[in-house]
Amino acid sequence: MAETFAEMEQNAISRAVAIAATEALRDLAMDPDALLVDVRDESEVDATGMGVRAIHAPGRSIAWMADLESAYRSDALQDRKRMVLTTCGGSPCYRGASAANVLTRMGFTDARFVEGGMQALLNAGMPVKPRLSQ
Repeated sequence: MAETFAEMEQNAISRAVAIAATEALRDLAMDPDALLVDVRDESEVDATGMGVRAIHAPGRSIAWMADLESAYRSDALQDRKRMVLTTCGGSPCYRGASAANVLTRMGFTDARFVEGGMQALLNAGMPVKPRLSQ
């Protein structure tokens, strides 16, 4: 049976583990190895900047970046025990939830998405950097 986009969105969000923006900032501050992954597209990141300790993984690139055998793998996404928080543009955070689900399916033991996405992180006081300064 075909799903609507709203149903796909709700399904992804219901399967993923969420974290509030204030808790995400606290966890990132407390765990120097924790990572924020920004899955927004380039124009969205350019408009607001991205978290100081974040990496950019637009669209579905997170799967290639986290794949242990991919030529596109990112060193930042190889440790399956690393806390990884994902964020997207806003609420509902469908892309962030989808990314957290992908990471969980790939064996990450602590992958969560930030409720409210980047806007919630900015509202909570997250410092930002330009996308190209990764």
